[in-house]
Amino acid sequence: MAQQDFQTSTRKRDYDPRGSLADFFMHHRYRIFVCAAIVVALTGGALYQARFSESAPKVVYSASLEAVEAAAEQPLLIDINTADAERLDELPQVGPSTAEAIIEYRQANGPFGTLEELEDVPGIGPSTLEEIKPFATV
Repeated sequence: MAQQDFQTSTRKRDYDPRGSLADFFMHHRYRIFVCAAIVVALTGGALYQARFSESAPKVVYSASLEAVEAAAEQPLLIDINTADAERLDELPQVGPSTAEAIIEYRQANGPFGTLEELEDVPGIGPSTLEEIKPFATV
């Protein structure tokens, strides 16, 4: 049996690999088209992402940097004559019961004249008063 009479189940090539470049492109045109489409899609995505990040919303501040720095240097002061129990509870060494005691003292004796009068409130001593002073005002 001669070799040309032998048949296999494989398909014969549609083109001659030693043929022209045009034959190669014609044979692989679908693969080339898919690869080109992928390259175009990836390039478009990269360009879109670059443009999208450029158009991100800009944050606009209504205060100057100097004003913000000045406000940050000053501690937030709590007026012990007008603050409610929740606000007084934010003071160091002052819990809910001490905050209520401050309010009761204020209602019974009137507004505080100085911060030192806080020592008259049960539960506040000299060491507690020293910790409260930087954060309280009258």
